[in-house]
Amino acid sequence: MFYVYLKIISMKKIIYSALLASGILLVSCATDKKDDPTAPAPSTDARDKFIAYWSVSENSSTAGTNTHTVNILKSTTNSSEIQLNNFSGLSIAARASVNNNIITIPYQQLGSIGFTQGTGTLTSATSISLSYTNTIASSPPDNCTAIYTKQ
Repeated sequence: MFYVYLKIISMKKIIYSALLASGILLVSCATDKKDDPTAPAPSTDARDKFIAYWSVSENSSTAGTNTHTVNILKSTTNSSEIQLNNFSGLSIAARASVNNNIITIPYQQLGSIGFTQGTGTLTSATSISLSYTNTIASSPPDNCTAIYTKQ
């Protein structure tokens, strides 16, 4: 009886060892995506995470709360800038530079409407928080905050 018990224990060890060896063999033979020549290269362009249509909830010190859609595109003339189309709901584009998750809207003219400048942060993969000042014609500066939500 004791001999049978030892045989069962030995068989269990053999089975466990075989399963462990099979598992190690399977893991070591799994495909490695790093070595796949057809795998796309990871993006190194900091602007990529901003490129999309965004639903905007804007709070203006002059106009109150409004909503609109902004389409952010890569600048075709500057590799570190993006273009915010329909910025502040004005049907005009503003440009901004990108540094990691920070965007900076330099002082610039908004067509013939006025001027703007400000900063923002990509707070998550689907949200941008912006603060900027628009100066329209002879009106006093309009301080705005906006939350952009990726569509």
